[in-house]
Amino acid sequence: MARVPQDTIDRIRDSAEILDVVSDYVELRRRGRNYFGLCPFHTEKTPSFSVAPDKQIYHCFGCGTGGNAITFLMEYEKISFMEAVQKLAERYGIDLNLQQDDGSNKFFSQLYDIHTTAVGFFKKNLDSETGKKIRKYLKDRGLSDETVTMFDLGYAADGWDHLLSVAKSKKMTSEVIEKCGLFTKTDKGVFDRFRNRLMFPITNRGDRVVAFGGRDMSGESDAKYLNSPETPIYNKREILYGLSRAKDTARQDRILVVVEGYMDLLQLYQNGITNIAATSGTAFTSGQVSQLRKFADTVYLAYDGDVAGRKASITAGYSLLKGGVTPKIVELPEEKDPDSWVKESGVDSFKEGQAKARDVISFHFEHTPRDLSNASERSRLVEEMSTELAGIGDEIIQRDMVRQVAERMAVDEEAILRILKKNMRRPRRQQETPGAQSDTGPGSQTEKAEREIIKLLASGNSQVVELLRHNTNLETFSDPVMKTLAGYLLKSENQNGDSNLSGALDLFQEKKERERASRLLLETTTDEDAHRVAVDCLITLEKNPLKDQIEQARIKLRDMERAGEDTSEAVVSVMNLRQQMNDLETKRKTLLEAVK
Repeated sequence: MARVPQDTIDRIRDSAEILDVVSDYVELRRRGRNYFGLCPFHTEKTPSFSVAPDKQIYHCFGCGTGGNAITFLMEYEKISFMEAVQKLAERYGIDLNLQQDDGSNKFFSQLYDIHTTAVGFFKKNLDSETGKKIRKYLKDRGLSDETVTMFDLGYAADGWDHLLSVAKSKKMTSEVIEKCGLFTKTDKGVFDRFRNRLMFPITNRGDRVVAFGGRDMSGESDAKYLNSPETPIYNKREILYGLSRAKDTARQDRILVVVEGYMDLLQLYQNGITNIAATSGTAFTSGQVSQLRKFADTVYLAYDGDVAGRKASITAGYSLLKGGVTPKIVELPEEKDPDSWVKESGVDSFKEGQAKARDVISFHFEHTPRDLSNASERSRLVEEMSTELAGIGDEIIQRDMVRQVAERMAVDEEAILRILKKNMRRPRRQQETPGAQSDTGPGSQTEKAEREIIKLLASGNSQVVELLRHNTNLETFSDPVMKTLAGYLLKSENQNGDSNLSGALDLFQEKKERERASRLLLETTTDEDAHRVAVDCLITLEKNPLKDQIEQARIKLRDMERAGEDTSEAVVSVMNLRQQMNDLETKRKTLLEAVK
């Protein structure tokens, strides 16, 4: 595979002046050391988009997006990492010095080519005598020839190697055939993945076909819909069906409609609702929410009018809230989907439903299966909701949601907030959006100490950096994002005053993690006595685990005493832990004396 050497990427990133790059797209005004402007990634009237030339990073304190010069180009121009690197290399006259692995260019080129070939092949099938019954099916479903052509619908006939034969005739390599997702390999050989299915091409943001969805037309398959697996060019966690065609319309009003199925989208699009995308029957992912946020501030969820559809609507609504998008849920008639609703009642009925769309809290209350006349059931519902609300990073939105829940439950807001804070403190299981927690809340003492150390390391205070470099134990960090940042910043080659910190952001592949990192790096410490703050934070990170160990040891000691067991070893253990606490106080005094 062709790739740019890491040292070349580092050189491009270090050479790129983020102020110059961003100024090509955003009008910036200086405010102190940083520059501010209206965020290009969401609509705002007061500038909250900040660029730090000394740190070579940007961050929006409104929507949370952040990164370096490379990620800015990727986000703004909707291009790949490689394309952004190439643009910057050309701008600053840097030779990419591509390292070629045999066949890499051909491999990716053929991955796209085989999907383009498949589109033509499936369309030809649909237009042939073989596709006659499929054309009738589409007509009976109310789709016009224009819509079928516009979305390149096709038909995979009932054969085991029809498309495979075409791929081989096009001289596609065995690696491409194996990894493109259009074929399956068994002990008996390689076969077409899609057989006797109506085919829906799935496009990326650049409107290039990268995958397919196929609807069974035989009535015999256990899977009514079958989608391509993930491939080197298809990440199903980020792509929504139809978004590449809807994004321009969505940008105008910052509004998007999201449905579940392919046919739902086609029916609504055909009836003039063109700001629409579909999840293709899968649950919302953080990657998809991030994609939607680029084009819309409000998303109308129009899922099926059954129990499963309403439950999915509620889950998707909370996912959107956590991602900084306002969800509105359209109430569909019982057992109807958008496709059947529009065909039977007309698109005006759908528009009326859209106008009456509800917020996620109201919809959740309306459709909870819990008996709200029962106090314990009401408590469980509050627990469910507070778990979801704990993941919302915007404190204003979070408090508004809390107010709504309190009013619905006829309880005091503080009662809901206590449950919410308990959920925020509770260790989270690994979720789909790692690092999505807010860094603006109060947090624990450990979280505060970790955050303050990051801010001090990024401050450019060389004496404090030296103090932290020689005394910080990364194993005392509990937050993975802050631990990664601290590890990067503590490296001596990265510490030279107000150094270029943008390289740290390349350590995070998840957008949410990168946004958290950019915010942390842009925050400044306001304490005048930075040395004392640094020492206090170091001691806190070492002391808190000891406190927990002492508490556990004391509990064990009490249990042994009740059981009449020999407690001598347990007593010694507690004494040793207490001595370690005393040693930390001595260490604090020593470190403070050293910096006087």
